[in-house]
Amino acid sequence: MSWRERLHLLLKEPIIPFLMVGAALFGLQAFWSPGGSQGSAEIVVSDEQAATMVKAFVRTWQRPPSQEELQRLFDDHVRTEVLVREATALGLDRNDTIVRRRLRQKMEFVNEGELKLSLASNQELQGHLMAHADRFRSEPLVSFEQVFLDPARRGDRLNRDAAAFKAQLNSNGQGLNASALGDPLAMIESRWSEERRSELVAQFGSTFTDALLEQPRGSWVGPIPSAYGMHLVRVSAVKPGALPPLEQVRDAVQRDWQADQRQDQQEELYRQLLAKYTVRMPQP
Repeated sequence: MSWRERLHLLLKEPIIPFLMVGAALFGLQAFWSPGGSQGSAEIVVSDEQAATMVKAFVRTWQRPPSQEELQRLFDDHVRTEVLVREATALGLDRNDTIVRRRLRQKMEFVNEGELKLSLASNQELQGHLMAHADRFRSEPLVSFEQVFLDPARRGDRLNRDAAAFKAQLNSNGQGLNASALGDPLAMIESRWSEERRSELVAQFGSTFTDALLEQPRGSWVGPIPSAYGMHLVRVSAVKPGALPPLEQVRDAVQRDWQADQRQDQQEELYRQLLAKYTVRMPQP
């Protein structure tokens, strides 16, 4: 029997026409499916994209790319485009925290371009300065002495030694060399004069600094804990932070005012977008 006769007999089977129609429909669906990979899909590296790649290369390497390097840049762009399209077709971008975070950032960046920021008037700047005085007030300046007590060296004797040193210093403070008492602490002076709070936080930690600012003037007190151990301290003076006049901090107040305006406008844009949606969520 010839192949034509066999094909003729095969086509007479009832199931064959249905299989052929199904295969044709499947092929058409695969070709026209917007989510699937398409053989006719086109990837174009535009002149603008090429220029952006070259600028980024020059910014990094301080020279233009060679022809081979430029081709590698194009190839890498195409590879990224292919894999991104295929990943999107497979739905890999859905429910991905990193992708969602990046899309949120890009949307906020787009919204940033819609903002209309202006320069504040003198009255608005003065009002902003007074309303947010803590942002512009200078730091307090502290003058003090300290005696370090090393917990690792003194162990259970630390509190007893601290009480004895404190009694000595308060009774003979003027005639006693405080730096000769206590334990050595590398790179940390025993006397500090008009130091900014931020500098003391960097040196001793916030717990010590905050406690230091609360101590009475002129008496040895403690021990107060720090990042190093325990300290006896005597605060001689604290110069409170002062709010400078507007003319001294005008640029900083202007930037801060605009930052607040930017945040308020971003929030208003978000509220407008949110109004388009119905939100359901569990009670916290």
